[in-house]
Amino acid sequence: MKLFTMGDSLAQGFRSLSSARTDQCYSTLIAQVLQAGPYRYPVWPHGGLPVDLERVMRRLEARYGSNIRSFEWLTVLQTINDVLDESETFYERGEGSENTPYPGGDRFWHNAAFWGATVADAWQVTPAVCKQAIRAANGRRDEFLGVPNASYYRTALKVLNPRLEPALDGISQLGWLEHHARAEGVENLLLWLGANNALATVIQLRIQQTPNDPRNRPYQLGYFERDSFGWNLWHPDDFAPEYEHLMTEVTRIMAANKAHDWRVFVGTVPEVTIAPLAKGVGETYEIDGSIYYKYYTYFPFEEDFAHTSKYQLSLQDALHIDRCIHRYNDTIKSLVKAANARAGKPRFFIVDLCKAFHDIAWKRNDAQPPYQYPSSFEFIYPKVDSKYYHADETGRLRQGGLIGLDGVHPGAIGHGLMAWEFLKVMRDAGVKVNGANINPDALDWSAIFASDSLYSSPIRIMREIYQNTRLAETLLTLLGAWKD
Repeated sequence: MKLFTMGDSLAQGFRSLSSARTDQCYSTLIAQVLQAGPYRYPVWPHGGLPVDLERVMRRLEARYGSNIRSFEWLTVLQTINDVLDESETFYERGEGSENTPYPGGDRFWHNAAFWGATVADAWQVTPAVCKQAIRAANGRRDEFLGVPNASYYRTALKVLNPRLEPALDGISQLGWLEHHARAEGVENLLLWLGANNALATVIQLRIQQTPNDPRNRPYQLGYFERDSFGWNLWHPDDFAPEYEHLMTEVTRIMAANKAHDWRVFVGTVPEVTIAPLAKGVGETYEIDGSIYYKYYTYFPFEEDFAHTSKYQLSLQDALHIDRCIHRYNDTIKSLVKAANARAGKPRFFIVDLCKAFHDIAWKRNDAQPPYQYPSSFEFIYPKVDSKYYHADETGRLRQGGLIGLDGVHPGAIGHGLMAWEFLKVMRDAGVKVNGANINPDALDWSAIFASDSLYSSPIRIMREIYQNTRLAETLLTLLGAWKD
């Protein structure tokens, strides 16, 4: 097997609050350049799970055009609910339900990533865990503007066990890696986990940190016990042993690999506070060469909303989150260095996505992002950036283009850049295609731009999110579906 992928939403191709466009995600683009076929992954009908915000906005645009007029507002919530109901019916009671195997008979996928996964979820989340969570959720009543229940677990179930074989109910992402390493060998592993040990802080705009109890590290707890605490930020001293356990297991598995010339490409954790979902408002401060704001609140709103609502992170909150993440990355780099020393040769390679995302970030760099884009970006128009997506009523992109409508996850163009970052490291590590070093410039940027519907077909009704807080507030309530 030339390529296997472990990870979370970023590796799955989650975007606009939905899993997933894995066909457009960075790992699939890498598989194409690597000529790693077959490289199989699931497709998610009806917008995927939990809810596709782009599908919602396209439905609103199809019904109301670029402007929702006065009395039409009476029907907007029902229009949104109709989209959610279609997904709910398919994934709770239809062909996408937990009792129906994924069509086509695939036993496994080459991409085992699923959204919401923390580091420990790479071994703790199994089909058995998913089924237990889904059974508990099935007792709830459907709600107006509700998404499919247990969306996280429904997704992970069909990723880990698409045929719903009872014999595979105990398998995890690590379990599949071990299976493939023993069965046919894994030449290249893409390993990118850790973002979800901090990401929910900007989705929920609050911090609930792990307690740093040496007697009870989070990864040592049972899955449901750990989940019940609602932690959304790992203390660096809780993160370190969790990631060390992951690295120990990956090293053990790959050392017994049938493929002798193997490599692991390890992504660092991005600073989640640069996500445009969390809009910086108020005074700015330059700290360690980066721009921070007095408050962070949800993107459509201004400083008064941060003051009058519970939805805010302070400057000190944002700094604390980022400093935790910097410690995470110190841990990852240290563990990779130690693993290579034990192996006696480079086997693990750092892909510094934290630096790449930081350099792309518009506000964090005071509107002067230093990121060096591929040459194909030089004369594209309209230009893309990391700001929250906006298009005008004529269908012209005004800002954004790299991040989807959830304000967190990259779109197809953003995934192209992540693939480019991985490919540069893979080239330097000596990965070959037909005897020559793999070429990052082999990415088909014309196809990538064309495949990004937010860029190639901008949403004309976006102005309503910026001008009418009631629509923005309705859509923001759907963020509660994160890891439901």
